[in-house]
Amino acid sequence: MAETPTTPAEAQARRASVQQRLSLLEGELQQLRHELTHLDGELRLPGLYLTLEVAGAQALLPTEVVQEVVRLVEIQPLPGAPAHVAGAFVYRGTSAIVVDLAVLLGVRREPEMDAHLVVCSGVRTVALLVDRVRDIVDTPALVEGDAAGEHRSPWDTTGLMGGLCRLPEGGLLPLLRTTGLLVTPEGT
Repeated sequence: MAETPTTPAEAQARRASVQQRLSLLEGELQQLRHELTHLDGELRLPGLYLTLEVAGAQALLPTEVVQEVVRLVEIQPLPGAPAHVAGAFVYRGTSAIVVDLAVLLGVRREPEMDAHLVVCSGVRTVALLVDRVRDIVDTPALVEGDAAGEHRSPWDTTGLMGGLCRLPEGGLLPLLRTTGLLVTPEGT
């Protein structure tokens, strides 16, 4: 176990180091999954995954990072925050940063009243603003693209896509990389 930082600068440096290592491990995991799909054609991902809908695009998010899904509440803007940071709200006594996934997809819109906040666990509490949570998928298959190589997703350009999954009932959905979603700038 690592030594506990004693100053804010040490804590910030430690957090950055841990986030960088986590991102590298997620990249390696993605590469290993890629290699497995070449060997077997597809790889079943263990666990449950939420199907999110954002600006007409759907994606999967591992439930292991999800604390709770709540209805949209009032969000307080954060001056100087990046465009995709919608603001913050108080979640169970803790400030939660709200990341608007629609902005990352290049869509600016006012969220509807029935939108959801997917509260995720991590070093900081981050809530993902989505239009809705559709359902839960059990053990989707990670595949190496679609058979025709024609599947294009709005998520392709966000840097958040960790792979493409075939659902048990058919159809393909992108799998979101959680480290890219849950890291927020220090100033926010």
